[in-house]
Amino acid sequence: MLTPRLTLITQTADVPEPLLLARLSAFGALPAEARARVSVQLRDPALSGAALHALGRRLRDATAALGASFIVNDRLDLAVLLGADGVHLGRRSVGVADARALLGEGAFVSVACHGVDDVLRAAEAGADAAVLSPIFATPGKGPPLGPEALREARARLAAAPRSVALIALGGVDAASAPRCLAAGADGVAAIRADFGGALPAPPGGA
Repeated sequence: MLTPRLTLITQTADVPEPLLLARLSAFGALPAEARARVSVQLRDPALSGAALHALGRRLRDATAALGASFIVNDRLDLAVLLGADGVHLGRRSVGVADARALLGEGAFVSVACHGVDDVLRAAEAGADAAVLSPIFATPGKGPPLGPEALREARARLAAAPRSVALIALGGVDAASAPRCLAAGADGVAAIRADFGGALPAPPGGA
């Protein structure tokens, strides 16, 4: 699986499923190689296990039809049941090695990070991606780190024995995403933002 340029994280209280599916379908106009850089992350902790599983099945079908990837937050059991492409691990989740032992070496594993030191630890643990947040102000997530944290993380990863893809989360929208990419992020993630069926453009427009 390619590192996502854009990850849409589910939170149906803010973005109901029909709206999320409409936003996802808008990426259908992109070429296949661009659609492969779109990902949906099943999160929604307020849902019951049964409801989360049912939502996950519908999103797995939608992402497969689009050629996008599908990731499950924390729930390795659902990742297996749904045939997910990978899993996102939080502070209370199992370790990267344990996730790979269950999901297989080819599974994409991202790790939640709340500071640059966390990013380096994710790299050392062998994660595929470190999701650094909050970059900008967002409800209930504490003081924003700012794009400067992405620059610092990228610089320190360059000198580290292992590297990891860097994904920016927290208050990121279509207007601010290019700033994150310019600061060193490989991709961005968002819950509420609408990207209008377009991937954020990296420096140079590649």
